[in-house]
Amino acid sequence: EETTAPSSDCPKLEEGATVDISALATCSTERMDESAGYAATSTTMGMESTARYNPSEKAVAVDSSVGSMVIIGDQAWVKSPSSEWQVADPNSSDPIIAGLSAGATTATSMDPAQAIAALNGEFTVTGTSERLGQKVYLVSGTTETQGVAVDATFEVTEDYIILATMTKTEVQGQPIESSLEITDWDKAQDIVAPM
Repeated sequence: EETTAPSSDCPKLEEGATVDISALATCSTERMDESAGYAATSTTMGMESTARYNPSEKAVAVDSSVGSMVIIGDQAWVKSPSSEWQVADPNSSDPIIAGLSAGATTATSMDPAQAIAALNGEFTVTGTSERLGQKVYLVSGTTETQGVAVDATFEVTEDYIILATMTKTEVQGQPIESSLEITDWDKAQDIVAPM
């Protein structure tokens, strides 16, 4: 039965179990890095974006109403709805390009495995559900990031693949909700440099 587990240090997922979220993050990152690639849709404060990931090349492509970005390794390119592709420049005089360029530096944190890696503390398996035809465990808890409490729920398969994340927090009284769901799992994503 132990053939799929990446390593014995991974927490056992079963209803009611308490899970160390950083241990889970390590196992999830390992498993997700092995995939051929995946695509996800995310919504933050009502703004939707789609992202494609190619773990072997450390490549991410993101499209949203604000603009697009491609990150391959440590290189990034961005494009606003009204501009051509250009090398990311956080100091650009165009505020949209500057914003996208700054976003490109944190785009990998949109990766569900990276997002979970930023958390710490004890989470609880509160139930099960189904996504992409697979059984997922709902792993929920509250963690603190830079002094702000974040309520998070992850949908995790029994072999530690994160298929969805939901987080809620409040910044200066403003509720911020974001969710991400994987729409395509373990399918190669062709991400090429736009210029």
